[in-house]
Parts: sequence; structure tokens; C-alpha cells
Amino acid sequence: PAVAAEMVPRLLRGDETWCQGFSEPDTGSNLAALACRAVRDGDTWRVTGQKVWTSLAQHAQRCVLLVRTGTVEDAHRGITALFVDMDSPGIVVRPIETIHGREEFSEVFFDDVVVPVDRTLGAEGSGWTVAMELLPFERSTALWHRGAHLHQRLDHLLAAAPAGALGEAEV
Repeated sequence: PAVAAEMVPRLLRGDETWCQGFSEPDTGSNLAALACRAVRDGDTWRVTGQKVWTSLAQHAQRCVLLVRTGTVEDAHRGITALFVDMDSPGIVVRPIETIHGREEFSEVFFDDVVVPVDRTLGAEGSGWTVAMELLPFERSTALWHRGAHLHQRLDHLLAAAPAGALGEAEV
């Protein structure tokens, strides 16, 4: 709740872009086969692995990341959700160009990325539940987020315009 209270208003205002680190190479939509791993190290997690087809990761400030914290045999029970700052050391984002020349998706690599334990979403091992709670709202929040982000960009452009550059119209 504390992380949500601090972070969600940033998303809703369009101050930040978030991405979802769910899909991985060779797993498709089979979340039970996740290999991106987080290991507990005191009051932090250390994350290593890869995600793919991550929408707008190259623009995101944060990532809702699903990681393997249990064994593969634990399947869904061995997944934990983390809220990761995308500017953390060890994160490399490689945009993927689509057939129409846009870079909407990315590969994201995590090389021993440190994430504070207080950025765990839900309980350790409850990442499947977190993901199932998020997915029904994925499309509608993406639309809201896109609109808020574009509105914020317009506000910044208007504020940066030189005096008189917009003519006589009231803005």
C-alpha cells in the first residue's frame, strides 16, 4: 500500500511511464516457466535474467517485474512481483523495431540488479496473483496512461514556447 500510495499518482498524472516485465524468450505467455531470477540478499533482491516484448520499456521509469524466487517446480507459487526503477545499474534496454519501423517493444536485460525488498508487490511467491490482478486492467490503464502522458507533454511544450509564439489564442 505504501508503494502504491507513492507511485500510482505519478502514473495517473502522466509523470511516469511504466512497463510490465512479464514475457521471456522461449516461454511465450507461460508465466509458470519464468527464468528471470531474484535472489534475496538481506534487505534487497538481486535480479538476473531477460524479458522480451516489453512495451515502451525504453521510455519507462518503472517496471512491474515478475521474477522466479522459488524453484521451477513451484510453478506459479515460485513467482514474485517487484517494482523496479528502470534507471537501476545493470539494466540494459534494447528496443525492437517492428515491421512498420516503430520501436514499441524492447528486450530488457537484468544483470545483478539490486531492488529493495520494500519494492516487493504483495508477498514473496504471490507474483502470479499480482499479475492476475493487473492483467484485466492492462488495456484500460494503458489508454489512460497514454492520454495522461500526452497531456503532460503538451503542457511542457506550451510552457517552453517563447512569449507570443502561440499568437493571440488563449491556452
